[in-house]
Amino acid sequence: MKRILNSIQERVLLYDGSKGVMLQRQGLTGDEASESWNLSKPDEVKNLYSLYKQAGSDVIQTNTFPGNRVTLEKHSLGEKTYQVNFEGVKLAKEIAGDNTYVAASVGPTGMVLEPAGDLSFDKAYTIYKEQLRAIEDAGADIVNFETFGDLNELRAGILAAKETTSLPIIASVTFFNDNSRTMSGNSAEVCAIVCESLGVDIMGANCSGGPESLIDPIKKMHSVVSIPLSVKANAGMPQLVNGEAVYKQKPEEFSSYTREFVEHGVRLIGGCCGTTPEFISAVKKELEEIKAPVLDLNMSRSPIIASPFNYLVLSKDKDYSVKELSLKDDEAVDLLIKGEFHKLIKDYKSQTMDYVLIDFGDIKETFDIWGFVGQISFSIKKPLIIKSESTELISKFLRYYPGRVGVVISDPTKQQLISQFQHYGALILNDQLEPVIK
Repeated sequence: MKRILNSIQERVLLYDGSKGVMLQRQGLTGDEASESWNLSKPDEVKNLYSLYKQAGSDVIQTNTFPGNRVTLEKHSLGEKTYQVNFEGVKLAKEIAGDNTYVAASVGPTGMVLEPAGDLSFDKAYTIYKEQLRAIEDAGADIVNFETFGDLNELRAGILAAKETTSLPIIASVTFFNDNSRTMSGNSAEVCAIVCESLGVDIMGANCSGGPESLIDPIKKMHSVVSIPLSVKANAGMPQLVNGEAVYKQKPEEFSSYTREFVEHGVRLIGGCCGTTPEFISAVKKELEEIKAPVLDLNMSRSPIIASPFNYLVLSKDKDYSVKELSLKDDEAVDLLIKGEFHKLIKDYKSQTMDYVLIDFGDIKETFDIWGFVGQISFSIKKPLIIKSESTELISKFLRYYPGRVGVVISDPTKQQLISQFQHYGALILNDQLEPVIK
């Protein structure tokens, strides 16, 4: 496998641009799945890949964005999920040759995770696992999860990639307002903290609006993580003209933000909706004039915990306002078993404390951990630290919680436990609530 991560440490790599706009110019209709052309019109797809390579792209992204079974079934292509994704990567590799990388695009399902919607975390994991198998089999160099508006759905994809493939991972989110928050309310910093803790190789932002809309999210991500960043903005905000979305930003204006992105940690830059090979050529011209900062992947960062909405930098020199949720007495255990979680946490929704400490004690009774985590995630906005004598309970909590949790381990020599919890991004703490490993 070509070493895209080595290349990205050496220089800024140039991504490609939009697939949808370009395929629509070739006749793709609104009721067609663009991925279907991987099977029905492979030469058209290969030609599109070629145009971006000619424009200077170091990385070609596959025509597989909504290539999951949920989306493909809307076009009666569910049973061809593997084939559609395999061919999308294969066609890109045929064009890429030896000097261009292939990034497999993976987008959200379009469904809403429980408890707000009908999609369970485990089901989302299974959906992504199917798509990822085809992508890896076809030989992609890296997988790019992009345009995610829900951090927990993105986490399901990341864990599926970590646990079932050997692919490097790009995790990219999209923002829907001026506050650098996703549709689910996840801040840019929280997204970056959580994804880095899970072991993704590149963190990024895409879509949203024009490049001016992604400057602030990229700066915020750069302030809290050490991994390289990726950015793919739209060609400005679309305008409705005669019933069609039209992108009016010019390549020169689009590319004028390149230097500022690079100065704030971006090592992979391209375009999203509305961009064409002309936009990529314009960015390439800008990159030729920019000396990228040295990438320091070993930069020391302060220990951080995060809820889906807020994060907290821990310091031994600061006194924190803490609220403890003890789940060790009979009444609390009874409420857990009955699933009456709202009664347990109704007094913990205050924004005044810095974090909540949840102590499960030595609880042995079984309860709906997914339901409990879901309630906690929506109701408690502050970061969490948890304690339990049950390794299994901690692991399940960490798997489902869409943040970075602090986990107290009484014996910091238990490396197996530390590795197990760090798999889910946990920050390991000792009994004095001091970080064992940052």
